[in-house]
Order: sequence, then C-alpha cells, then structure tokens
Amino acid sequence: MNQFEALLDAWKCGTPAFQPFFVTREGKNLPVSVQISEGCGLLQITADYSGGARDDFYIAAGDGELVCRRLFRCGKEKSAVCELGVEFTGITFGGKPADDYFYHLENPRIYEKMAIPVDCDRTCSGTKDTGFDEQAGNRWADPGVICERIGRSPYQPFPAILLSNYRTESGLVHGTLSQKIFFHNYLVSHAGNAIRLEIFSGFKGIDALECEPGRILVDEWYLGMTEHAGDLERIFERYTAELRRHLPPMYGATEINRDNMVWGSWNDGIFRDISEEMILREARFLKENFPTVRWIQVDDGYAVRVPPAHGLGMPYEGEDGVDHRKFPEGLRACTDKIRQTGLRPAVWIGGLCPKHTPVYREHPEWFLNYDYRTPSSAPLDVSLPEARDYMTHALDVFFRDYAFEGMKHDFWSYAFEDSRDQLKSKNASAYEWRDWWLKEIRKRIPPDAYLQTGCDIVMANPFLGEFFTNYRYGIDIGSGNWDYVKTNFLWGAACFATHTGDLFVPNSDSVGLFPGLNDTEAMFCLNYCLVTHSMVEIAGKLGEADPGSVRFQRLKKAVCNPNNGQDVFFGGYNYRDGENLIPRILYFRTPHFSALENNPLLPLRTVGLFNTDDAVREIRFSPETLGLPAGDYLLTDVWGNSTVPLTGEAVFEIEAHGSRLLAVSSAATGRLLDANMRITGCSEAEIEFDYPGDAELFFTKAPSKLFFRGKDLPFRAENGNGSVKVTFRVPEKGAVTLQ
Repeated sequence: MNQFEALLDAWKCGTPAFQPFFVTREGKNLPVSVQISEGCGLLQITADYSGGARDDFYIAAGDGELVCRRLFRCGKEKSAVCELGVEFTGITFGGKPADDYFYHLENPRIYEKMAIPVDCDRTCSGTKDTGFDEQAGNRWADPGVICERIGRSPYQPFPAILLSNYRTESGLVHGTLSQKIFFHNYLVSHAGNAIRLEIFSGFKGIDALECEPGRILVDEWYLGMTEHAGDLERIFERYTAELRRHLPPMYGATEINRDNMVWGSWNDGIFRDISEEMILREARFLKENFPTVRWIQVDDGYAVRVPPAHGLGMPYEGEDGVDHRKFPEGLRACTDKIRQTGLRPAVWIGGLCPKHTPVYREHPEWFLNYDYRTPSSAPLDVSLPEARDYMTHALDVFFRDYAFEGMKHDFWSYAFEDSRDQLKSKNASAYEWRDWWLKEIRKRIPPDAYLQTGCDIVMANPFLGEFFTNYRYGIDIGSGNWDYVKTNFLWGAACFATHTGDLFVPNSDSVGLFPGLNDTEAMFCLNYCLVTHSMVEIAGKLGEADPGSVRFQRLKKAVCNPNNGQDVFFGGYNYRDGENLIPRILYFRTPHFSALENNPLLPLRTVGLFNTDDAVREIRFSPETLGLPAGDYLLTDVWGNSTVPLTGEAVFEIEAHGSRLLAVSSAATGRLLDANMRITGCSEAEIEFDYPGDAELFFTKAPSKLFFRGKDLPFRAENGNGSVKVTFRVPEKGAVTLQ
C-alpha cells in the first residue's frame, strides 16, 4: 500500500484504489509510470504518459479530507484533450451494495428525487426520446439533458457529489474548487460489492480543447469524508468550508440584494403588456408605499419584434428595435424618469435572439445551432470574434446609451453551460468564455448594481456569485399551476440546504398578489418565499390594487424586511425518504421583521409549516425541533395575530396546499411578538425603525407612552387574543422610546 492509498484507507470507506487518466479524440490514455513522493506537507503523485504528457497531483491532506491541485502538461505535439479523469475503486460503507446511493443537486432538478441508488438506470436507454418516462422520473429534464454522467446538465448545480449507504451516516464527498476552465462530472457504478467513482474534469461547450504542445491545464478539487450523510444540511459542510477559502471576492456576498427588492414588470399577469406610463406609475407608488423596493426592472416587451423572448439582439436594429408605442421618447428617457422617482432602473436582457430578427437573418453564422432546445431562437457563438464584438456593442447600448444600472440576464447560459460540442472555436472552454462575458457586463454597470441570473435556472452554483448577486432556482410560481409551486419547493430545499445564501442570494421568483392562485395557495407561496429569505423580486400592478384587501396587507407585511440569503433550517426532515421528498417545517433564527438574532425581547424563531398534499395533514413540532432548549415559549400566528403558550409539542392541522407562519418567543422574556416594519434595534427602552410608516406591533403588555425624538407619539392600543396590538405612525427613520 502506497502513501496515498494509506491515507484513503484511514477513512474507513473500504480500500479505494486511485487511477489517473486523460482522454483525447483518439481515446483514453493511462500512465506508463506513477511516482509518489512527500515533502513540505504535500503528497505529490506524478503520472507520466506516452507522448510526453504529464500529470502532477499536489495533495494537501487534513483530518479525513484532502485538497488536490492537478497540473496536467500536454505532450510534445498539438493535441485535442477531451477530459481529464481519475478513478477510485473499492469504496464501501459497510452496508448492502443495493443500499449504496449518490446525492447531487441536479437530482431533484431532473428526476424529482434526492438520493438515487447507485444501480438505478436513470437514462432509461430503451425510451426513444427525452419525454417524461415514469421509470426514470425525468419529468423536468429538457430535451437532451438526460445522461449517464452525473453533474453534466446545463442547470449549473452546486458542484459536489455524495456517495453513501442508506444504513450509515458515513459518506464520501467530492467537490469542485475552481471553475476557471473545467467542470466536474461523474460516473458511479458497482464493481463487485464495491463502488467505482469516476471523476471527469471536462469542458463545457466543446468536445475537446485544442492544446499547443506543453500547455498546462490546472484543476482543483476536494475529497473528504462526512459523518453526516443522513443530514441534508450537513452533507457538504466540510467541503463548503474549504470552498470558501478558494472562492474569489463575490458580488453575491455583498449587501446589494440583501435588504431590498426589485419590482419587475413581468410577473403577476403583466408579461409584455408594459409601457413607460404604467412603469412610472408603479415606481411612484412603490416609492411611497413599499420602502424596501429600490429597483424598477423593465422586463421583456420593450422590443418591437416579439414574441419569442428577445433582448440581446435588439440593439442591432438601433432605435428601430425599441417599441415606441410603449416608450414614446425611447428607453433613455424612461430610465431618467425612473431615477426621478427615487428608484433605480434595471433591464431584462435575454441572451437568445429570435430567428425572425434582423441580427439572425443577416448574420446566421454568428449563432449556435441550439434547435434541440430552442428551435425558434439561437444563442450567439461567443467563441467567434465577430459575435463577441456585437455582444459588447449591445451591452454598450443598454448601459451607456440607455443608462440602465442593473440587469436580469435571462436565457443567457446556453452558450456557456451546455456540455455538448457546440462552439466553433475549440481553443478555450465555455467556462473561460463565461468568465469573459460576465466581466464585460460588470465593466458596464455600477459596482453596487445587481446582476441576476435567470434561465437556465441555477441550482446553487456558488462560483456564479463572483459576478451575479442573485440566482433564480425555480420556475414561475404565480401562474396558477400548483405543480410548479410544489416543484419550486423541492428544488429550493436542495439549494437552501447548502447554507450558501451568504455567498449568493437565492431568488424564488417574485412575490405579489398572485392572481393565478387561490387564497390558500397564494398564502403558501408568500409564506414559503418569506421563510426561505428568497424575496428578491416583487411584481404586479400594485398601484391599481385595493390597499385594504387581505392579500395587499399581507404582502406589505411580508416584504417589510426581506433579509435575503439568511440561513433557513429544516425541522425533522429526512431527505433519504423517497415518500416525503419535501420538508414540512422550515425555520430561521430571527423574527421575520428583524435581523436581530438571540434578542430575548423578540421572537427567537420564525417557523413555517407547509402541506403540499391534496388532503389535510397534521404537523407537529417542539422547541427542540427548532434548535431551542426545552422550556416555555409563546407561539404567535403572524397573520392571525393570536398568541398561545408552547410547552412540549405543538400540533397543527394544515389544510391541503396550506401553510402557517408562526413566531416563537420566550415566555419569560419576550416582549415584542410581531411587527409589520423592519426593526434594527430593540431594548426595554426603545425600538429602532429603519424607515417611516404605519407601524402595527404586538406586545405582551401595552406601553403607557411613546416618544419620538423627545415628543409624544400618539398611538392606539387594543387587547387581542393573547397580545396587545399597538398602532402608530413612525414619522421617519429612527428610535421610538417606550415608557
């Protein structure tokens, strides 16, 4: 046994053997010699191949984990490298081989499953097309996406995989530490009673990278053990800790999308029915009534040649490409008027160009053939200099000429994230072009501008946070399709469980009045978006809504303190249970109206209960379920404003498609049980508000007097069901003193 094998043997996952290789268009290449040496705290494995190619693996080993930096030097002649690889064989976890499984974040996206047995046939090779197959469970896979390779999909998943066994808490995790050139994908299978794991370092967008002699390719990855394989929230915690040390500075980690929202003109039934007049009317209303909204996003519908979705191709036509019936003075006049409302203008830009537009008709050679997914539109071939010149020109038009300051980039990733061979030039991987494109966008927008990624939807890939501030992980939920709501819930659970919202803000689609959903389902969506801290967007013609309606009032309260990206935790969830895929209890460790954690006067937890079933379901929880010590607490219904004691276990019957949102406060020290405005400070003597507005607060005991900047503040107190409702007007940002 060599040094490296001894290291793996100490992990108690069998006796893994290690085999490096690389693949060219001519086939697979195995080393002719392998040497292992150790020095300066590093283990070095050197593999030499015929033709002069060489692999150097520099491995830093810790307690049950290792970090690998791989330097692959091409041979003496020009070559076309398809992928690098390593193979681990002999992996076991002590259980029956039939109980071995893998978990990857693309699993729920494609197959509506979390854990998938190693021996499961996911490709169902007997089917003739990629339509939904009940055996494979591939309902949500786009055409051409089903593949034996794990992690190969274009859905930009969190780049790690777990191997484990249903009967153990032990597991083996592999994860990516760099995406500058490679992406990792996997094959898992059984060889005898042990697992074979093949790790491939491949290239997006090309079948092979055409390399000059001696070119060096750098790959970095993590391999480690976990003793929490059964806990979805802890599977990748050690990998993520190492990943944080490798990530560059992240726009996704900034405050840009944390405590504020974007109003977009698409959702809640507006779609392309937009105009400058309507947008400005909404901007003025939002500025006055929704203080956490800071951006106005002009979505699809500003171009003359629609449908289908249009965006990046429009500047080719100059001002003739703008729909002047909707924007009589053009888009620059519109952005200036948005700024005059006190909000900032942003724009939706789709990366696809419809084939009926002039740019495609006159320059079809600039485009990729992407008919297998988008037959009526095509993405530009970023590997071509002419296409890149036009792409940067289009950015200049949107951000220099029209003066938009932020961007939702939709339908953009097809040229960069597809694993098929599609780019005409093979001298760079699509990830290298992805880096170029996103840097070009960032050059043209202010440093404090948001950049949102849309379709293909992202499954929590943190590497995108280097440029983007938030990511859409699901499909539109306001259309009235309950199946979409359930699907978003499942996909979101996988994303939130990574606990990387502080690196890259998740976005659950827009909240609004949800005209396509009934009251129960609309409430479900609002509670879900609130409890997951994924309320980046808000939508709808809110200025035309009834401000006294229940939906409107609840929406205002829900968005009083978005705190997007805050950690959300699961109560009593077993992701290995294929019969209960969706967690029913979600909670976070602050009030919904404040980012103050562990303040004994405020709620210590906010918990959401969710029933996706078509029948009533009973949901139970205790303080321990929410990570609290046993004791006496108060439960406040955020929407019903009733407060009841919690001692031991709480039991709720939740209607079909229903939900509840509850605040959990200490029975001994809790004072302020609920609020409808963002509170940035709270003591026995004063409460600090972040903005002016009509406050509605629920106390355990009413104050006798209120003051603002030393002056009496009129208020009204009403005894309620277990609390006292206190209402008053906060005149401006600042502290209200209580007596």
